[in-house]
Amino acid sequence: IFDIVDEVNPGEQNIKLKASNSHKGPYELENIQHVQELCGEHAGPIWCMKFSCCGRLLATAGQDKVLRVWVVRDAFQFFQDMRTKYNAEKVSPTPSQESLVSHHSLEDHNFTAIIEAAKLEEGKKSIFMPKPFCTYTGHTSDLLDVSWSKNYFLLSSSMDKTVRLWHISRKECLCCF
Repeated sequence: IFDIVDEVNPGEQNIKLKASNSHKGPYELENIQHVQELCGEHAGPIWCMKFSCCGRLLATAGQDKVLRVWVVRDAFQFFQDMRTKYNAEKVSPTPSQESLVSHHSLEDHNFTAIIEAAKLEEGKKSIFMPKPFCTYTGHTSDLLDVSWSKNYFLLSSSMDKTVRLWHISRKECLCCF
């Protein structure tokens, strides 16, 4: 247990931190700070959190059966432009029935309101945008693991014994194994 500087909840100490035991150290843990909570989106525990290869996207998944992708504030415009460009060039096939509930979170909200909320939070040292960049549903049980590819594809595995393939530029599940 480390004493971590907590910018979100000042005065709290003894925040537990666990480094993965699948990667051998040494770990540099001297300057860790708690600067933002990604709360209010997931219902129940989060079982898995994975950064993309570039380190600018974070996938979270858990008991609520929903995969959420969070984007670092500084990279938001890059990924928004990539999504817009991809969707303008490609005609998407009719989405499957089970993928109709998946959506891009920032498209469903008033885009201007999201940007304004992000500007208000700038002084708080928040790293990620206040709302998920993408939200994907389709699994029927807890999500247990997530894996990124170098070109922003995601695999999610669930206790429902399925693995689903997603891409951050698309609203629907691309394939279910």
